[in-house]
Amino acid sequence: MAVSQQIVVVGAGEVGQHLARILSKGSHGVTVVDSDPQKIRLLNESMDVQALVGDGTRADVLTHAGVVKASLLVAVTNNDHVNMLACLLGRQLGAKRRILRVRDTRILEGYHHFYQDTLGYDIVLSTSELAAREVIETVKERHALEVETYCDGKIQLRRLRLPEGDLLGVPLKEMRLSGKIVMVGIQRSTDSSRPFIVPGGDDSLQTGDQIFVMGEANDLDAFEREVGEPSALKREVIIMGAGRIGRTVATKLTDIHGVSVKVIEHDASRARALEQMGDGLLVLTGNATDLELLREEHIGKTDVFVATTKDDEDNLVACQIARVMGVGRTVAIVNKASYGGVYDLMGVDLAISPRLLCAKRILRFVRASSPQAVSILAEGKAEVLELEVQLKEPTRIEDLKLPVDAKIGARMRGDSVSVPGGGETLQSGDRVIVLALSNALDEVQAILTSEQT
Repeated sequence: MAVSQQIVVVGAGEVGQHLARILSKGSHGVTVVDSDPQKIRLLNESMDVQALVGDGTRADVLTHAGVVKASLLVAVTNNDHVNMLACLLGRQLGAKRRILRVRDTRILEGYHHFYQDTLGYDIVLSTSELAAREVIETVKERHALEVETYCDGKIQLRRLRLPEGDLLGVPLKEMRLSGKIVMVGIQRSTDSSRPFIVPGGDDSLQTGDQIFVMGEANDLDAFEREVGEPSALKREVIIMGAGRIGRTVATKLTDIHGVSVKVIEHDASRARALEQMGDGLLVLTGNATDLELLREEHIGKTDVFVATTKDDEDNLVACQIARVMGVGRTVAIVNKASYGGVYDLMGVDLAISPRLLCAKRILRFVRASSPQAVSILAEGKAEVLELEVQLKEPTRIEDLKLPVDAKIGARMRGDSVSVPGGGETLQSGDRVIVLALSNALDEVQAILTSEQT
């Protein structure tokens, strides 16, 4: 397979490793640079990438890594100054596009255009700000744990955790889903052999499953009303932790009509500082695992509990306590990406990894110049592709013989969007949204974009 892009990644931390893992499965040539020999050794042993030990702020190291001919340089170390200098050198050496990751964008405040012009980055991403934005969107949603949009915003993919109900145990082929929607994925934490399923007609839902459904927004709203519990317009939110993410979430939520926010912070000085930042913001000094404090604050009436500290164990314990005491939805920040599966297993509704969010945004940027837009689901177990169909002649979907680990969720023909069944046809020029497991990606693209079909 021909290499489509040469990509240099500076930094082999969680963001860099995740990027390398996903990109190396496609047709990209990936080189990773990091000063830690152990990280580089692990990458060379476990991935199909070129991994080099070196300082990403040195021109000779970047030249050896291939920056001169690189389509993209991504600077994602945990050191903002290293990333900034790597972007500057990357531009001077010839990298066509540059992505800068910073932990705190406050260092750029008031000088964004100056830094962009000087350092030459195309986009700048902050892990904490991405995580805060994700939490805020989750609070605003009634039931959906995650929402992605495609086909110029006309199609949505929503991740839902269903309450106990009539859909459990029913084969998919016997379900009568409201509106024109399609169930394209099932995330199952209780089955390690099949943690993510592209469902067929004989598959059924089990207790604890999270489902991925695709369709137009109005149809998905109707489906949520049908299967979900009623949700009031008002939101009561308790946030654990007044660190960078907690502060951002708290101050932004207080600006949303109908949302009431309380923050629990164990550090008295940090609590006082936050209280002075926003009107209508109640900040309590204490521990969010203190049962007496939680009872006093009537946590059982809370709609959303958000744990944002830097300690995964504290976040997990606090979410479990909140869930037992009756909170409607629990959200936790995951500091170590490897903990994500633990949160799911323990029943936390949404586990947000700032570093994986950052990697996800970078991947969308990488794919934006190709015929596909991409979403990464379930920590890389599945992807969603937006492809332009290229077929020799109109073909029924059921005759395309797509792999079992892939499903078409939507079709856009001109300005018309539909959720097609197997008997409907695809033709060249159609745009389709496909969810596929990583092992089926190449085959799906070959079938849908090859005029030999």
